[in-house]
Amino acid sequence: MNIGIIGAGNVGKILGEGFVKSGHRVVISSREPHNLKHVSWKQEVGESGDITSFEEAARFGEIIIVALPWSCLKDVLTSINPVYLTNKTVIDVSNAIHFDNGPRLLLPDTSAGVTVQKLLPESHVVKTLNTISDKIMIHPNFKEGSPIMFMCGNDNSSKDQVRALLNDIGWTTLVDLGDIRQSILQESIMIACVISEIQLQSPGSAFALLKH
Repeated sequence: MNIGIIGAGNVGKILGEGFVKSGHRVVISSREPHNLKHVSWKQEVGESGDITSFEEAARFGEIIIVALPWSCLKDVLTSINPVYLTNKTVIDVSNAIHFDNGPRLLLPDTSAGVTVQKLLPESHVVKTLNTISDKIMIHPNFKEGSPIMFMCGNDNSSKDQVRALLNDIGWTTLVDLGDIRQSILQESIMIACVISEIQLQSPGSAFALLKH
């Protein structure tokens, strides 16, 4: 598939490389797509990947991934012509958090996922990959077993697409929590994971579901 990633930070680049290695064509995007800091990523992915503007990435992608800091997410998404996002699956990996007196949700009465869906009312937003650090987003490998990845969204066909993409990058234990309102649970899980990592001094961790 053609995947357009809105963002070119660590998350965007890691996901982009992972999907290229899985056989997809990927573009990541930036306000400064020609900045030299992106050259090494382009060299690593070769002809199956490129870096371009936000709007060009939205136009290119059959599936879109929003991989932006929360501080600029709204400005970037509203700058894109909505026609390029209409009826497309949009994967939201964002978290709205702050770290004053410990990590906490910035939107306690709603969620980043619900906010992204409101910003993109004609798109099918699926929340996933927000509960772990970028270092383990691709082919997570733990000697103790397989970590769990959650998702939620309003459109079942879009969630099926996302499930297939997650399988492509190594996620085998997937749980659909329900509609996009459940993204507040995933964002809370992210906070719980960060606090656990701090207390146990174990960065790059993930939760797993233990089954009989």
